[in-house]
Amino acid sequence: MKKDSLDVKHVIHVALVLLIISAVAAAILGLTNSITKAKIAQQEKQTNIEARQKVLKKADKFVEVKNIKAVAKKAAKSNAGIVVEAYKGYKNGQLVGYTVKVAPKGYGGEVELLFGYNTSGKTTGITVVSNSETAGLGARCVEPSFQKQFYGLSANNTYTVAKHGSKNSPKQIEALAGATITSRAVTLGLNTSDQIYKTISKGAK
Repeated sequence: MKKDSLDVKHVIHVALVLLIISAVAAAILGLTNSITKAKIAQQEKQTNIEARQKVLKKADKFVEVKNIKAVAKKAAKSNAGIVVEAYKGYKNGQLVGYTVKVAPKGYGGEVELLFGYNTSGKTTGITVVSNSETAGLGARCVEPSFQKQFYGLSANNTYTVAKHGSKNSPKQIEALAGATITSRAVTLGLNTSDQIYKTISKGAK
């Protein structure tokens, strides 16, 4: 009986030790995850700030457009779901333009895009914030040779995609060779951003 009693006490002791170790490990893991999430969030925030500055170079300050989802439902209708955010850009307190972020679906998933606009309704830049497109094909949407088509475009136009090598209109975007789906996604992003710009710029200061 005494031996059995000692065995039970030993088992309880071991169980308590394991419980404490598990609790400490869980606490450390939770703390690590919390720190990691905070770092990732900060990194994403900085990436977005740099992206806005890239597409709207004149601005030195950006103010987020509130209730963008409601704005998108009104302005973009069936494409409202791809609208992520919009900002007004200021230089020395004066409004100089806007940025609109959209995430249309490409071949490999969402293609997160940011477009810049001046106050005259012309695009001032485009940047691909993130994408999962095929290397050597759709992933080439980050290349300057493709993106240069998106500068100086009027938000009053609707743009379509032309097959690679067959563009014959200023209202067309020449597709990347072998990546029509990605090209259509980026062009959809442009057309949707145009609609957002036209809505948020009305009477803006």
